[in-house]
Amino acid sequence: MTLLALLLLVFIPQNDFSQFTYCRDNARGPFESQCIGMNPEAKGEVRFKRREADMVNMELQLSPAGKERFLAVLAATDNLAEGASYESNRKVADLGLKKLTIELPTGRREASFNFSVRREVMELVTFFENLINQETLGFDINMALQFERLSIPKRLDQVEGELRSKRIADPHRLIPMLQKIESDQRLVNFARTRAARLRQQIEAQK
Repeated sequence: MTLLALLLLVFIPQNDFSQFTYCRDNARGPFESQCIGMNPEAKGEVRFKRREADMVNMELQLSPAGKERFLAVLAATDNLAEGASYESNRKVADLGLKKLTIELPTGRREASFNFSVRREVMELVTFFENLINQETLGFDINMALQFERLSIPKRLDQVEGELRSKRIADPHRLIPMLQKIESDQRLVNFARTRAARLRQQIEAQK
């Protein structure tokens, strides 16, 4: 953890909000909308809707490391204190409208933007984009375990690639899923061994 993040955790109140929500609307791509809401304990819900498909709702609980990172990147924005100024004047492509809301004792704060050049804002966006990425990936793997077990090795390739590219916000949250693959006797040994190796790599991370 960086010194800046540690200082933020020490000196900025972390639990003075009741709910934080990050949503992204997509004009193109496979998803119409993707949304995550969490309380100060990093517990909440993931919602996403693929085009021509039903809305999916899943419960979410970050690991201790994931919770720490969530609170740090949120604190860096001072709880969206300047949300109205997040949108950049730079002309860029449609990257999907981001909608952020936080419920505070003093009321609700909101931010809505397509693209921002503010570093603290982009760190918050990156965290939630990576979290959405890993949750939709986890959902697809759990569906494959039920209906398309032969695709699990390919899915694990994707997990490894996303971990290598640092597009997973909370790697430790993948451990239960990897353990499930390890113990599934219906799967080929290669997939089970691969899942065990990925789990061990994550557990070795500090």
